[in-house]
Amino acid sequence: MASALDGIKVVELSTWFAGPTCGMWMGEHGADVVRVEPVEGDPLRAIYSSGVLPAELNIGYNWMWEMANRSKRCITLDLKQEESRKIMHKMVGQADVFLANLRPSTLKRARMDYDTLSKINPRLVYCNITGYGSKGPGADWQAFDETAFWTRSGIMSTMGEPGTPAVPLRGAMGDNTTGIFALGAISLALYSREKTGKGQLVECSLYGNGMWVAGIDVQGALVYNMELGRQSRLTQGNPLYTTYAAKDDKWFMFQMLQTDRFWPGVCQAVGKPDWESKYPTHADRCKNSAALIKLLDAEFARQPREYWAPRFDENGLIWAPAQTPTEVIRDPVALENGYIIEYEHFNYGKLKGIRCPIQLKGTPERTPFGAPEFGQHTEEVLLELGYSWEDIGSFKERKVIL
Repeated sequence: MASALDGIKVVELSTWFAGPTCGMWMGEHGADVVRVEPVEGDPLRAIYSSGVLPAELNIGYNWMWEMANRSKRCITLDLKQEESRKIMHKMVGQADVFLANLRPSTLKRARMDYDTLSKINPRLVYCNITGYGSKGPGADWQAFDETAFWTRSGIMSTMGEPGTPAVPLRGAMGDNTTGIFALGAISLALYSREKTGKGQLVECSLYGNGMWVAGIDVQGALVYNMELGRQSRLTQGNPLYTTYAAKDDKWFMFQMLQTDRFWPGVCQAVGKPDWESKYPTHADRCKNSAALIKLLDAEFARQPREYWAPRFDENGLIWAPAQTPTEVIRDPVALENGYIIEYEHFNYGKLKGIRCPIQLKGTPERTPFGAPEFGQHTEEVLLELGYSWEDIGSFKERKVIL
């Protein structure tokens, strides 16, 4: 059965994670994605030398590169050279989608801006993921998701207990979510093209995504012209909407906004049926929230989390354990829904990865294949474009390609 994007050709000129993540999901939904990499290589290939990861985590292959770039082909081009730009323009002329996450000025200097490429291919869907949008003072600022998505958007100011240091972003969360946003935007533009025959410019940014993710707080600021600020777990206005720790220091989250519905079950789970009549209404529980949180803290500290889990489930409570990543990859919920996949890599054998969170049952995604080696498909792609082996040899001599 064909995948949703079978027949769609994507030229990807991106770096790090946000653009590559989007391209990878397109590839796994059937698109032919050709990643164009600079001759010096993408910086993600050198992640082990960046200081971000301990040297002992170097296991012989770059799993971050693999995560963001599987299911693509890769060519190398020196876009400072006119001949390389001509090759890119020829690729774009045959493509459906151009995907980038570079500063607008960088793309313009390389003649990869929308005005240039849309003249070559009016049906082209052109998506550039920026840090702060294409207009205003931040249009050409350098950005990562730690700065644009997490910090400037307002998310970081809401995280953690009041009075504690700011909580930094972890692990490309803004890039990964923005990549999915871009996938949705590109799909909308492709659908529009089916009706109009015309491509268009698609824009999304790390900053705009961060504002949406922090939308409850940002929208609240629009309404009230004030901030809710950080909220302590100890002073939540609802004792069934906060975090708790068990005896083994394993945390879990309660999220029960309708306390009238769930309070009897909480009382049964902790073996305190008399609490039900002592705090009979939602208003009583909210009024005495701080005191109830302390009482529940004391109860949960008596037993490990695995003791409480079946009691919460038996009583129909809405809760979740604060799982570590190693717990997540063993979680039957993740395993039985196929959120973790296994695929064959051409160099490293069987690898495991995270499946695309968007699943179409009528047009299933393609089985992943391994992320490309540096310039692995350069000759293959150039031959498909109509270049000869003689042309390719000349390109190599002039370092147009590697």
